[in-house]
Amino acid sequence: MNLYVGLDVGTTGVKGVLVDENGKIIDIQSGHLTIQTPKPGWSEQDPLNWWKAVLKVLKNLSERSKEAGGRIRAISTSGQMHSLVAIGKNGEVLRNAILWCDQRTYEECKEAESLLGGEEKTLKIVGNSILPGFTLPKILWLRKNEPDVYGKIYKVLLPKDFINYMLTGIIATEHSDASGTMLYSVSEGRWSDQILDAFGISKKFLPDILESNEMIGKVRENLVKMLNLDEEVAVVAGGADNACAALGVSVIDPGDVMISLGTSGTVVAPTGSKVPDPYGRVHFFAHVVPRTMYHMGVMLSAAYSLEWFKHRFLKEDYEVINRQVMKVPIGSNGVIFLPYLNGERSPHKDPYAKGVFFGISSYNSKWDFVRAIFEGVAFGIRDCFEVIEELNTSVKNIRTTGGGARSDVWNVMIADLLSREIQKPLINEGASYGAAMLACSGFSSSSPDQIARRWFKLETSVKPSLENKKEYDKFYYRFRDLYKGLKSFFHDWKDE
Repeated sequence: MNLYVGLDVGTTGVKGVLVDENGKIIDIQSGHLTIQTPKPGWSEQDPLNWWKAVLKVLKNLSERSKEAGGRIRAISTSGQMHSLVAIGKNGEVLRNAILWCDQRTYEECKEAESLLGGEEKTLKIVGNSILPGFTLPKILWLRKNEPDVYGKIYKVLLPKDFINYMLTGIIATEHSDASGTMLYSVSEGRWSDQILDAFGISKKFLPDILESNEMIGKVRENLVKMLNLDEEVAVVAGGADNACAALGVSVIDPGDVMISLGTSGTVVAPTGSKVPDPYGRVHFFAHVVPRTMYHMGVMLSAAYSLEWFKHRFLKEDYEVINRQVMKVPIGSNGVIFLPYLNGERSPHKDPYAKGVFFGISSYNSKWDFVRAIFEGVAFGIRDCFEVIEELNTSVKNIRTTGGGARSDVWNVMIADLLSREIQKPLINEGASYGAAMLACSGFSSSSPDQIARRWFKLETSVKPSLENKKEYDKFYYRFRDLYKGLKSFFHDWKDE
């Protein structure tokens, strides 16, 4: 029996799934990760901690494959986008990775966009606005603030590419992750000479770009023995986490939409267009499906908003939380939550935005606050969806994934807010499942979209309530007005 492994290097953990050639999950393993915040707005991780977690996950999956009587044929990885890993000429990690949610590079973003002639020209060159989470401004920040580190850089890698390097000894990336660096032209499908020349960055810093289902190499011999793998295990390039998650729920054609409720929240929509959003409200990236692009709206603190509140203020488990939230009426008895705990990307592009509870009175209970978090995240998803809908003429299928999508409350809420049917996939393992599809694709020579169509199964659908939509609309427009009213305060207080 041929088996495949999909790895996902996330922000809070590494997850690995072991699947057979029909997409049946044999086993799931995970390892916990923590984020370091040396200064407000900074987010870092040690890439070697990712590697330790990956080794643990692979060791366990290898043992399980033997028990199942199968053989692991290929491994593929997905990972958090944009995060910068700088390695030296001997492969050593030069500093902690600067993560996708790090906000330190706001000044570098303004300077870079100005150098390129403004946002409109920047969008024409690379298809995206320059935002603090992206890789290019991190490189510029390193050059300005840590010149000793910058001078030692041999290659700049993304998280999954670092893991692939550790597995194979070969440095490479692929189009979906490269497209999120601001060093890549989405329309041309290659590193942008115009960007590299403008900022004096050597192309030697950057890996070669492969297709997402292309084989990089084989697992190194010493690791085969250490992990008790069969020999000749292929390593397939993989993809960016959101692109892999979309593949995992068969969101691969124009008209398909994925809503992911993880640490961040995303709305992903494949498109036949080669044109980015002219206002830069949502991103424009390459999919893991060859010759396919997608638009993506991003909330920086989606399910994380609930996790943050739960960790600090609640003792109840998620089952109780969901049950109690269902008892609170639409509108959370007047409480509105802005879910901008770490700034916001879509559609506001505002690193200075803050989380806010508004409308509190002595009448309110703690469950009003929790319901307001659910609603605030759902309102943010609607913000992204409305831009996506504007750019894509026909939305046919909306599928949810991510930890937050396990909540019936959120699924029903989003269905009502969007006035659309929401599909819940039978398998909801996010990016790791999409990575497993790419592993199978790379080994079997079947295309990723063929495998996605064959493996995808629907569990259930949630139909919207028009009556609830009308009620939600009142609070959604208040939510939007609240941000507009507070935006100037956020910017005035940015240094306090």
